[in-house]
Amino acid sequence: MIKIAICEDEQLLLKHLTDSIKTILARHSILYSIDAYTNGSAVLTRSPFDILFLDIAMKPLNGLELAKRLRERGDESKIIFITAHQQYAIDAYDVQAYHYLLKPVDTKKLEAVILKLCSVLREESEHAITIRQGTMVRRVPFEQILYLEVINRKIYLHKNQETIPFYGKLSEVEPMLPDTFFRCHRSYIVNFDHVQHYKKEVIQLDNGYILPLSRRRYQEFGLAFMYYLKRKGDVF
Repeated sequence: MIKIAICEDEQLLLKHLTDSIKTILARHSILYSIDAYTNGSAVLTRSPFDILFLDIAMKPLNGLELAKRLRERGDESKIIFITAHQQYAIDAYDVQAYHYLLKPVDTKKLEAVILKLCSVLREESEHAITIRQGTMVRRVPFEQILYLEVINRKIYLHKNQETIPFYGKLSEVEPMLPDTFFRCHRSYIVNFDHVQHYKKEVIQLDNGYILPLSRRRYQEFGLAFMYYLKRKGDVF
């Protein structure tokens, strides 16, 4: 389901835009939820959305300032600005806006942007894991993940330059990962893309990190890793 929010301080425009988006999504059989706001501050109290339509000229908190605050807290929503002035388009890039639409919003243009965004979101979900940290939701591409470990009911997702903690169980996360990941230990899941070599009870990653390899998973790990290498063409 695509989670959408529309923030526009003019009631008539808000209703028109909401109705147009609902019509487009229904026509293409896309599951969705839509929340409508007339005040940007209300968006800050909610967990992130997949897509955000923001009026730039809102008061008292304009769309650009709202977008900056959302980005500062780590919100990665796809932002589409609605504006009557084309010059604001340049400022939109400062907050990594996906697109901007000029008022009055052209329905065909709106439909094209929405369908493209839905396609992007589907593709991202197939190549990334989505995790929740309080009110923040993050998508982490699979290839960036070195390994995951669990400590005291908290999962730590390790990247090269960052460790991302979130609540969960490895048994719940494991089905979300592709077969390039392997549960090498009851407390660890490793990404084969970053395994340099292994022996007995240890796995060494390409950045020098050492992970434990469970004895009872040793043989299964070896077979899975060999299959992975063959698929890549590294072993004949």
